[in-house]
Amino acid sequence: MKTILTLLITFTCLISFSQQKSFKPGAIWPDNNGIHINAHGGGILNYNDIYYWFGEHKTEGRKGNNTLVGVHCYSSKDLYNWKDKGIALKISDDTTSLIQKGCVIERPKVIYNKKSKQFVMWFHHELKGKGYAAAMTGVAVSKNVTGPYT
Repeated sequence: MKTILTLLITFTCLISFSQQKSFKPGAIWPDNNGIHINAHGGGILNYNDIYYWFGEHKTEGRKGNNTLVGVHCYSSKDLYNWKDKGIALKISDDTTSLIQKGCVIERPKVIYNKKSKQFVMWFHHELKGKGYAAAMTGVAVSKNVTGPYT
């Protein structure tokens, strides 16, 4: 009985801590927390031999195209296994902010500016309630690759 229990615990630990070696297009691709990666329209930056994936954090339902959370960031050393690094650029609750809840932020991309020693995030930006009439470009910066970006 003790041997069976030890084998069961070992097997459970191996499954829990196993690393992905592939992914299947169309299937759920979980992050390190087992949650589906939420980084739509994103871009990947390689910095110090670590990949960073920045993308739109989408929500379910009809308002899913409006930005209600912000830009999500994940990191990986192998492009298969991604760690959730949180929201790099958060949407503001301030109704006077250009990036207020309900605006549109799409296709975020991040680069590193060696001269300023800052990470620069570029994105397509639309004002809340204006549809695609504004056609703006957004720029946010951070001293840290994972943010927060302002």
